[in-house]
Amino acid sequence: MNERRTRRHDSHWLILAIGFALALDPTRAAFAAEGAVLATAGQLEREARALEVLKAPAVQRATAELERTYLADARGKTPSGAATARRAAESTAAAAAYAVVNDDPDRPVVFWGVNAPHQWFGMALPRAGYGIENPDNAYRHFHVDGASRYEIRGRFNSPGPAELHFVVMDMPPSDKSIQVEGGEMLATLRSDAMAIAADGSFTITLDHDPANGRSNHMQLPRDGHFPVHVRDLFTDWSTQNPVTLEIHRIAGPPAAPEPGLALLVERAAARLAQMGPFWLAYNNQHLYSRPANTIPVPRVRPGGRGLSASGHFDLASDEALIVTLDRLGAGSLGFQLADPWGVAYEYVERTSSLNQTQAAANPDGSFTFVISASDPGVHNWLDPDGQTAGILVLRWQILPASVAVEKGIREVRVVKLAALAKTLPTGTRFVTAEERAKQRAERARKYSRRLGP
Repeated sequence: MNERRTRRHDSHWLILAIGFALALDPTRAAFAAEGAVLATAGQLEREARALEVLKAPAVQRATAELERTYLADARGKTPSGAATARRAAESTAAAAAYAVVNDDPDRPVVFWGVNAPHQWFGMALPRAGYGIENPDNAYRHFHVDGASRYEIRGRFNSPGPAELHFVVMDMPPSDKSIQVEGGEMLATLRSDAMAIAADGSFTITLDHDPANGRSNHMQLPRDGHFPVHVRDLFTDWSTQNPVTLEIHRIAGPPAAPEPGLALLVERAAARLAQMGPFWLAYNNQHLYSRPANTIPVPRVRPGGRGLSASGHFDLASDEALIVTLDRLGAGSLGFQLADPWGVAYEYVERTSSLNQTQAAANPDGSFTFVISASDPGVHNWLDPDGQTAGILVLRWQILPASVAVEKGIREVRVVKLAALAKTLPTGTRFVTAEERAKQRAERARKYSRRLGP
């Protein structure tokens, strides 16, 4: 994994290498490697372009400015906020660059744009995350416009994700009112409502007309262009595979010229100046307005996305936060930590997130998690990478028709680490240092499946 996560890159060489490889084997132009579902040729070409954008002085200045904005905020005056401000600014900058290079409704590409640092196909990609991204998701996106018609052609690769979810959103966050979901959902489609052939294949249509009997249709507003977000939800990182997806523009006005590097740099700097303050205000309004170390009753999420609850933790170095959850019959239960700015803490080689297949259940089927800066030797430790503060998010997805929402959170309490063992439920699984190392190694190996063989 260390080799995969090297930060050095030479994207000029990569662009030439991708083009050469595809010229040698044009039958594999759609995918760069057998089994690497997320590594399409379009993905790699636009990642290389994004790396060039990130190196530009204007984007570097915008990243530094966002770091200063974070440090000037109340959270920036805290040890954890100050320690993670640069990391969060760089992660948001990478996400902004990815968004800009793939903001092309005339030549759409299904793009994996929120992920952990990784190396593949000669490229070292940085951390790209923001808005409390969920490590159980493979996040992909593309852009469409209401004047055109599109087809998404896909195939489930067995075993597929627990859920595949498409959402057409309004334009990226700006100075609009700050909604709890970060924007307005214009259309949604989930895999449990899709028509899927016996071989796992499907076609989704997107245009401004009503469905008129068409299955798998998403209606677009007639005017404007819009991001479409795709989430593959993995409950078992060791077996579940991303869905193969391609987007095709099949009708529309003449395509606009592709933007050059200078314009992409200008747009990325502007996007970063927009995204960072938006999510800072979002966190201050929706999370930090509540007391630390508390979690409200879960809320129902729009678009059939289950329930969620969020809060923030702030602990002394000798304290732990204990949280016990009821699964509520959910097909997916996930608990994750993010830094004070909403960027996920390290989740490939550390347990900053756990879902119901990764965590150990209590004898009654509930789950108890422990948050602390240092390792308490509990299997269900949510690891904040040595920090004492940050954001926490809980998600229940794929739920029964009726659930008792108020029963989702059974207990939230702060205890001294010295008293932790006698406070936890009977049957709590503890781990040795060797077992923790094995848990981390297995986690990293399972995550690497997303990168392909």
